[in-house]
Amino acid sequence: MNTKIPISILVLWSSLFIGLPVYGADSLNPAVDAPPIIRTYRLAGDTRYETAKAISEYYANEKVKNVILATGNDFADALSASVLAFQKEAPILLVDPSSDSFKDALDYVRVHLEPTGTIYLIGGAGIIGTEFETRLNDLGFRNIVRIIGLDRYDTSYKIARSLNDKSVSTVVISPGEHYADALSISSFAANNGWPILLTSQDTLPARIRNYIDETKPAKVYITGGTGVISDHVQSEIRELLPDASVERLTGESRFDTNTTIAETFAPSPSTVYLANGYGFADALAGSAVASKYGDPILFIDPSVPSLPKSTARYLERLCENHVSPNIVAFGGSGVVPSEIIENTSDLISGKVKGTNICFVEDINTAVTQNETYVLPKTVQAKLYNSDTFDVPVKWSSTSVDTGKPGVYVFEGIVDGYDKSIKLNLTVKQPVPIAQYSTQFDSSQVNRTENIRLAAKALDGKQLAPGERFSFNESVGERTSEAGYKEALIIEGDAFAPGLGGGICQVSSTLYNTVLLAHLEVIERHPHSLPVSYVPPGRDATVAFPVLDFKFRNNTDTTLLIRSFIEGNALTIQFYKQ
Repeated sequence: MNTKIPISILVLWSSLFIGLPVYGADSLNPAVDAPPIIRTYRLAGDTRYETAKAISEYYANEKVKNVILATGNDFADALSASVLAFQKEAPILLVDPSSDSFKDALDYVRVHLEPTGTIYLIGGAGIIGTEFETRLNDLGFRNIVRIIGLDRYDTSYKIARSLNDKSVSTVVISPGEHYADALSISSFAANNGWPILLTSQDTLPARIRNYIDETKPAKVYITGGTGVISDHVQSEIRELLPDASVERLTGESRFDTNTTIAETFAPSPSTVYLANGYGFADALAGSAVASKYGDPILFIDPSVPSLPKSTARYLERLCENHVSPNIVAFGGSGVVPSEIIENTSDLISGKVKGTNICFVEDINTAVTQNETYVLPKTVQAKLYNSDTFDVPVKWSSTSVDTGKPGVYVFEGIVDGYDKSIKLNLTVKQPVPIAQYSTQFDSSQVNRTENIRLAAKALDGKQLAPGERFSFNESVGERTSEAGYKEALIIEGDAFAPGLGGGICQVSSTLYNTVLLAHLEVIERHPHSLPVSYVPPGRDATVAFPVLDFKFRNNTDTTLLIRSFIEGNALTIQFYKQ
């Protein structure tokens, strides 16, 4: 059984349950200051192609006379298509020749396009392959119009030429190398029938130049700053149209330009549409919906729950002017998070201000064991308008003990923020300046016990700068009273049982650690026979009290010796204190 719920049903549920008033005993006399009802919708699918289909079903769930197909892989050819979509009352569907995504567009066409309807393909066969035409023909659709130019600029010219209205009072000039500015104005240009013409940054393309010269519009809007459309291009337009009004709509970022355009053309929108500002696909498909009533498509940054500063300011102005538009999100929660939808609604309704704290991120930090750490007095808060500033914080505890490795959690409170903040402090064991390990046969019980006792005696020893270390003094005499047992030792040229057999592996392991730490060796004696646990010439035998292993801490810091056994391995480490 297929349990997938159609998008159209999800949209209907949203309109029924989100933002509707709750009536109580005094519902006949609602409070004058009751917050406005703002309904929210999400149009989304699992992919950009499914999202385009969901948007198209929202646009027209009955029969349509025209549809537009554009590639979902590149924005270039399709940037100007929104004006054509409005004029033809056509939804914009996205396709991808390298996958089965065309199925989403085919499904919509098969169900919703009238048999005599027209399908407009935007781009050449390299963008939308001829096999698509064949599949459309197989479905019984014969009216297929392909709009293609030599390049993206020529395609925008061809789209402009295909519009019914040949008398053009206003045109839009947008950068052809960037999608954001053209999509920001797409719904307004489409609603008003203004062609969107693309240009390169430094020179007006010949076809676009000729179109402007022929149509002689009285108004020209340039979208984007001089970084995407140079002053030279603007001067070219002024030379062609000396009597026309040329206005540049721009901001410091794509979000600022987007909001500048919204403020210019939509001071009182009935709906605001939210789309990912770092992707073109959802906004392109959504432009057909937004253009119906000339409503704005607002760009958001999906990586943070706050709104771009200029966008938050625009939403606050709507609130100040008592304008309460509905909110429609294009795309799933990965591209328009639910928190952004909620924050947009709260800004419009006046529940929050742009200068209120939106969120404070939890802090994750790490220190080395025994390192001093002081909890910060301030934390960085992100406002609803994306500004950041440092605010005082009160922690649940002020004492921090870094003496033991582990993760310690501290909770903090910030005035004006109703959520607690967490600081996760990881206390890490320090990295040794030197470490050496040797292996032993743990089935030799007596020898293993002797190694364990000697290793335990060394563990935790500290050496001040310049201090000398003696193995015999640290470990002590090897006696049965001290727990040492008989195991094989080297006597001359033979192995024989002896009390404390095996502790020379501890002294040899320590010797190799000393060598790695570049400490000064004062006394060291080799065995009379080879041993297997260290390389030749790297051993250090001891015999209380005549043979000792001694070294000096020739560094300028105190050293800590850690000595421990894991399985059948003996490890000795040196740490700076």
